[in-house]
Amino acid sequence: MNYKQKNFGGINSFSNLDGKAGLASVPDNFVDLVLTDPPYGIADSAKLTKTKGQIVSTQEAWGNDFQDSWDNVEHYYEWIKPFITEFVRVMKDNGSLILFLDRKYTGLIIRNLEKHFDLNFKNKIYFKKKNPVPSIRKNNYRSTIEEAVWFIKGKQFVFNFGAQADMLQFYEGSIGRKKTQHPTEKYRWMIEPLIKNHTRPGDVVLDSFAGSAPTLVVAKQHACHVIGFEKEARFYEMARARIEEEQMDLAFHAPANESAIV
Repeated sequence: MNYKQKNFGGINSFSNLDGKAGLASVPDNFVDLVLTDPPYGIADSAKLTKTKGQIVSTQEAWGNDFQDSWDNVEHYYEWIKPFITEFVRVMKDNGSLILFLDRKYTGLIIRNLEKHFDLNFKNKIYFKKKNPVPSIRKNNYRSTIEEAVWFIKGKQFVFNFGAQADMLQFYEGSIGRKKTQHPTEKYRWMIEPLIKNHTRPGDVVLDSFAGSAPTLVVAKQHACHVIGFEKEARFYEMARARIEEEQMDLAFHAPANESAIV
């Protein structure tokens, strides 16, 4: 069994594996949509979030759960660049890449991706929280918006344009109870329009930072095939439990423990 065979669980698989190792096993020109939410440097003692019913700093909430601190945006770009290299390789020529990013990073990331990769920036997508966390320090605007950036590879791409009123680059919904205890779980109202607008039934959707697996779950519910990787065993088990509860037909792959493959 070679490296790629060992670490690629195939389509409709979810692997407890570092994203770079997992991506290296995916064939070239294989994926229709890469939709992923990488860490992006928002763990901060000055920023607030709500967890377990309490308002705490983002540093307290998830600063120790995964790497989420870089000295500057240039260092962050060097960290994420190898992932982008693999995304471009595995994407089909008509594929799309959608990345959630911190708003202070988007300008430089967009510029660098177009400069260094065969990618074309298409648009930003915004997500407004109807009930954002209250401001305690009161020295800035309340944080209510999250951003994603959309790139395409090639000139042809999937975009399912619906009713004019629905095709805004702006979605809103409430924050509250989540499906798992993952500290940065994306809500369904953020993920579902992206799957709906950017895929067709039978497309392959990849998430290399799967977390609690919202992308995998929603994509499967929209008749797509999925490939997911999650490095942290604790988050992988959270996501696996969620997928099993949804009774979805996915293979679970843990290369460090081959007996866990089902």
